[in-house]
Amino acid sequence: MSSSLSVLLALAVLSPLALSRTITTEDLDTDLSFIKTCNRTVPISMRTMNEVLINKKLARGESSAFKCFLHCLFTKYGWMDVDGGFLLHDIKQTLEESDVEIASLEFILYQCTATESIDRCERAFIFTQCFWEKMAEQQPSEDQFFYNVDKK
Repeated sequence: MSSSLSVLLALAVLSPLALSRTITTEDLDTDLSFIKTCNRTVPISMRTMNEVLINKKLARGESSAFKCFLHCLFTKYGWMDVDGGFLLHDIKQTLEESDVEIASLEFILYQCTATESIDRCERAFIFTQCFWEKMAEQQPSEDQFFYNVDKK
């Protein structure tokens, strides 16, 4: 698994947790590399990517391509396997390193991963929605860290 904070970009991810530790150039390079790799595999528009990363809003009718893009990111960061199973140990380790409060960590591990869908892309999408909702309770939106991936 790469840097513990990097995976959170996949959720746009860095936002609520980025403030709990210093982000290095290496973290950013890893994040952007994974985004580019996944965008080659499952192309989504830069506009869509920026809207999601900045606003952290996923429309219910979000394209299957975007959902699969999320799955790709989660596999790159070691939070999901290729079949859509969640790797709870790795998720827990990342969240603990990011100083997520225990109640939020347990909710994310046991509620956000408890999706009935068997579709790996849909599972990644549902997890992301749940994760963002829980983290929004812990971190005010005005303190968020944003990526703009349109520039490279």
